[in-house]
Amino acid sequence: MQLHPLSFFQPRPAQPHLPLFVFFPGMDGTGRLFYKQIDKLAARFDLRCLAIASDDRSDWQGLVDRSIQFIATELPPGRQLYLCGESFGACWAMQVAERLKTQIEKLVLINPASSFVRLPWLSEGSALSSLLPDSMYPLSARILANFLANADRVTAEDRQNLIDAMLSVRPQAAAWRLSLLRQFQINSVLPAITDIPTELIAGEHDRLLPSVLEVRFLHQQLPKSKTTLLPLSGHACLLERDINLADLL
Repeated sequence: MQLHPLSFFQPRPAQPHLPLFVFFPGMDGTGRLFYKQIDKLAARFDLRCLAIASDDRSDWQGLVDRSIQFIATELPPGRQLYLCGESFGACWAMQVAERLKTQIEKLVLINPASSFVRLPWLSEGSALSSLLPDSMYPLSARILANFLANADRVTAEDRQNLIDAMLSVRPQAAAWRLSLLRQFQINSVLPAITDIPTELIAGEHDRLLPSVLEVRFLHQQLPKSKTTLLPLSGHACLLERDINLADLL
């Protein structure tokens, strides 16, 4: 069966009387790694997750346009809307917020990858990923998982789920998503989202990106923002045992 490039699914039965909460996933694009947060969030929100097909190579405009079309079908006048993006998904969510602006009750950015383009060693190194032989991809995913999740903060099952989600993305699609991060320009987005209440969340033990520095930078640019630092958390903090996003919000 041919997958749509972008899909919009509800991880729990619809609750149209509650605010709409839309999750934008990280580089894996599956939306499946949000599972540990769903039960508690579902008590307060009507949840939706976006997911990108494993071989999709849509550009930012395509992802944003399609996301807004999905959201519009679930957003009657007066309904509160929360957008939540993690890592790659934070860049995606900011661009959707740029378009929706006053319709958004709160924007939530978790370990945002908006710093990616300002890290030459990482940005330039990622450009070489498309040259990596496909046979090396599973090994590289397992190595990367060590930087994404602190072993003492996630269960063995959750770590394996992280690896499986990463491996579900085809190598060329992963290289394409890295190229989107290299194209993302935070300074072109910020002026349009300054009036949106924003929750900035960063793991102090993020070994992949300088997330603490990035949320502090964003906090300076976004006057209606609040920053929460997670002292023991890594990049994939939503998989960690003690992290409860519903309470953080």
